[in-house]
Amino acid sequence: MNRKNWYRLDNAAQIIPSSIFMEDTRVFRLVCELTEEVDRAVLQDSLNEVVRRVPYLTSSLRRGAFWYYLEELGAEGIVQEETQHALTALYVPGRKNLLFRVVVYRRRISLEMFHVLADGTGGFFFLEWLVTSYLVRKHDLNRSLLDKFNIEQEELLRDAFAAHYRKDFRRKRNYVKEMFPVVAAKQRMRKDPNLWEHLVEGTASTETILGIAHRYGVTLGVLITSVWIESILKGLNRSQYQRPVVVSVPVNLRKFFPTQTARNFYGTIQVTYDGNLYDGTLESILSAVKRGFEEQLSIEKITKTMNSYASLEHNYAIKVVPLFAKYLGIMGIAWMMNRGVTTSVSNVGQVTLPEDLVPYVDKFASFMACKKSFLCISTFADKMTFGIVSSYEKHPTECRFFRRLTEMGAEFTIASNDWDET
Repeated sequence: MNRKNWYRLDNAAQIIPSSIFMEDTRVFRLVCELTEEVDRAVLQDSLNEVVRRVPYLTSSLRRGAFWYYLEELGAEGIVQEETQHALTALYVPGRKNLLFRVVVYRRRISLEMFHVLADGTGGFFFLEWLVTSYLVRKHDLNRSLLDKFNIEQEELLRDAFAAHYRKDFRRKRNYVKEMFPVVAAKQRMRKDPNLWEHLVEGTASTETILGIAHRYGVTLGVLITSVWIESILKGLNRSQYQRPVVVSVPVNLRKFFPTQTARNFYGTIQVTYDGNLYDGTLESILSAVKRGFEEQLSIEKITKTMNSYASLEHNYAIKVVPLFAKYLGIMGIAWMMNRGVTTSVSNVGQVTLPEDLVPYVDKFASFMACKKSFLCISTFADKMTFGIVSSYEKHPTECRFFRRLTEMGAEFTIASNDWDET
């Protein structure tokens, strides 16, 4: 009998199994919308090819005495028609099942992953691989288009946190209290009684959105975070301004440390805005958000963030604590993190494909399950897509967000997995 491979969880993934709660399944969805209907049979062959090359994708999450770990199942995923709600749970405690799914709806290919397998950047790597393989097969294109995915397994699955951990750069202070020192403002809206995630997708011209950012003299991340904060503020009562709006912003650590890992390798920064400073103009938010980004995206602070994740596994006292005790402790950490955040904004980044593939692809999009609201930005050619997930029944914040950008000159195509007349 063949021995099954197993993998330690990377450091960012250690907290994920203990932080799943109700609607927050810790599943993300990455979407590629083609210019033609998807051929499921060809896509299935392409998925089989990717999984054979990276059997890590067939892993199931298992409980050990001291840590969770991943164990290969040896099964191949099956391409499914879209029949269930987006971002439904992939991990069920005690059950051996795949931690990803590939679903198809007309021209859309969606890859959903449980966050322990990869982060958004790693997930997009696998989706690009799948889409490239599919288009090469479907249209008999040159297989050299797949050469970019010929990365050694050891590098592709490297735990980059462990590889770049510096013991001499370890934090001495309480990381959780330092990162989440306040109780953040909350959006008080009715949650979906079925715990379903609500997805809203808005697509506009990349050139137009970047032009708006340049007009204000800020980066894309600063502009979108500021408009999102303003959209939230306009839905709060003045009394709620006594607590700041705190935006959690994931940071791709690959931009700071050399690695080709497709597993988790990200940190987070917290952008805080005092609502009492809002004078009705976007400029009053932009300056504060810009300053917050500049202060926190220094290499020194990013290194501290990365080491904070890695130090968990290197702490001997934590190592010898049984898993059930760690579980309770991590639940407490997750609770503190949740109370210290109002919302999240992630610029997943720009997807680039070889010129031969571009005519067959319309756009890319990304979504992340959450307890509150989560905005993801994905860019392909001249289409920038904002994927917003919320656990609320109504979507007034999303409406204010798109209306504000429309006032600035953007034109949007809006889609959703439900209907709201707000």
